[in-house]
Amino acid sequence: MSKQKRRYVPNALHSELSEYSSLLRALETSDHLDVAKRLTEPPPNKKRNVNKIKEGRRVELPVNEDSRSGAGNSSPLAASFNQTREEEDSEYFGAGTSNYQEDTAPYQEERTRKRVAWTLWPLLAKDLSVPEWGLQDEIDAIVRQCSQNSSASAAADDDEDLEEVGETPTWLPHLTVSASTFLSALFALLAHHTPARPQSAQDRLNPINWKMVLDILGSCGHVDTQLLSNVRRRMEAIYGPYEGHGLDRLEIRATAKSRPTVSLDAADDALLTAPSSKRQPPAQDVEPDDDSD
Repeated sequence: MSKQKRRYVPNALHSELSEYSSLLRALETSDHLDVAKRLTEPPPNKKRNVNKIKEGRRVELPVNEDSRSGAGNSSPLAASFNQTREEEDSEYFGAGTSNYQEDTAPYQEERTRKRVAWTLWPLLAKDLSVPEWGLQDEIDAIVRQCSQNSSASAAADDDEDLEEVGETPTWLPHLTVSASTFLSALFALLAHHTPARPQSAQDRLNPINWKMVLDILGSCGHVDTQLLSNVRRRMEAIYGPYEGHGLDRLEIRATAKSRPTVSLDAADDALLTAPSSKRQPPAQDVEPDDDSD
């Protein structure tokens, strides 16, 4: 037998396919990291099989499963009719149809098998796109929105303040650096905490939810109590009650820290206070008046 020559993919086609695969990974990652989509859209419902009972027989049909013939627009009702017809044919025409169904059973199980969505992580440098808006632009937009809301609720004679909002403030770069430092410390803190997992899945990390984030920040004490309270109130309105103890730990930590702080402040104030003199001035001797001559 003559060996078949292996066909190689041209460089241009290989580069184009690599770009397509990188684009698909980037789009899938952007979809996973879209926080607004996760907050606004409800989680998808699990697909269940349609059960049909006819003449004492139970038939399980996948809801969105295409037939083997390749019809992509087959409905569950049509699939139910086709499978019921095949069962009736097997009763009348013998074991030939039954053998055909047994042969197609592994094929259907393979198609109905749940596929695990995967994403290459960490992403390659060429898969990352430079965002149009940076962190400083986002902070600037937030500051302008807050300033406009506060100015709109003020009196009508504050028109000069509204004109000053349009200018870029001088403290914006400093606020951006402060926010960037805070976010970097926050992400580094979350990266060191991994969720509990069984021994057989030590190399796999499940995503953490917002409750675990609040527990981590509350236990470490790097965030203000008021900030965590606001986040907890907003997240509970969307996802339900929070039953963790991270916020309670943070409040206990702040209370325990305030007690020695008060004592140390009192001691520091005592160092700067001049001691009071306990000595009394000497009494002056008063000579008695001689009335007698």
